[in-house]
Amino acid sequence: MVAVTRHLRRPLYGFALAVSALTAGVVCVIGVLGFALAWEGFVVLRELVKGNMSREEPRFSNTGDADVMFFWAGAPVALLLLLLLAVVLALLDTAHAAAVRHALGGHGRLGAAGLWRRARPYFLRGLGAQVPTLLCVAVTALVGVMLFDSLADGGLIPGIERPQSPFTGFSALDWVAGLGLPLLAACVGPYLYARFSLAGSAAVFEDAPVGAALRRSWRLTRGGAQGRVVGAWLVITAAVALVFALLRYAALPIGDALGPAMMWLSGGNVYTTATLVHVTPFAVAFALLPVAVLVPSGLALPLLYVHLHARERERPTA
Repeated sequence: MVAVTRHLRRPLYGFALAVSALTAGVVCVIGVLGFALAWEGFVVLRELVKGNMSREEPRFSNTGDADVMFFWAGAPVALLLLLLLAVVLALLDTAHAAAVRHALGGHGRLGAAGLWRRARPYFLRGLGAQVPTLLCVAVTALVGVMLFDSLADGGLIPGIERPQSPFTGFSALDWVAGLGLPLLAACVGPYLYARFSLAGSAAVFEDAPVGAALRRSWRLTRGGAQGRVVGAWLVITAAVALVFALLRYAALPIGDALGPAMMWLSGGNVYTTATLVHVTPFAVAFALLPVAVLVPSGLALPLLYVHLHARERERPTA
């Protein structure tokens, strides 16, 4: 992979830089939309907190009205971010597969524009594969969180209660089922995503439509290949998480610098300002991920596809 990365360094990083710029712009638009939708909620929250404090009650004890407003403001933002993630992954997935196919075909030099021309016919197919698999991840993660909350009081499954602080008096079954069931439910989506993650490469290398590419990815990753693809995704996830954390930490001063401007714009609303200061480093890290780490990570998938495809051809047929 090192040799392929070196050979394709310029087109892949040039393409990733363009994707990062596009992502940054769209994230800014989504952020502005999110604050516009939640603006009234922050005003209501400030008034509710003032009322709670005047009655000497806990600051956030009666904020139900604001919570509902934040939910309806956050839901479309979350969906737009999920769609943006699908677009970014589809762009990078098809571009990496097109670059590897170009390199293995023994063709000459390739620029970022040329890479886009080769990947463009497959982008919608890659997007069609990304959207349902990302939805699986989101849905199963939500189910895991709901199970985690529902098992707290022992009402969901009689006799099983999720361990909570101070973590005493719980049986072994409580520990295994109370923590294992939510984790198992949350892991179903990532497992399915890993099994279907070679669909973009199948679309590029075999010119397969979305459904056929998804089925092809599932067939290639069955049996012993499951361990390879899941292991590859564990490494990719760890690398992305580490780089994301470092980028977020490096971007903390950006959020702090924007704080005074939001304080003035919101009329001194500390909750609007705190939200902006908190989410800005996450937005910056998300926008920089394509150029920071996803080039070497993304190459792993088409190279794994090539390897598994070659092994399949070598396998004797009945």
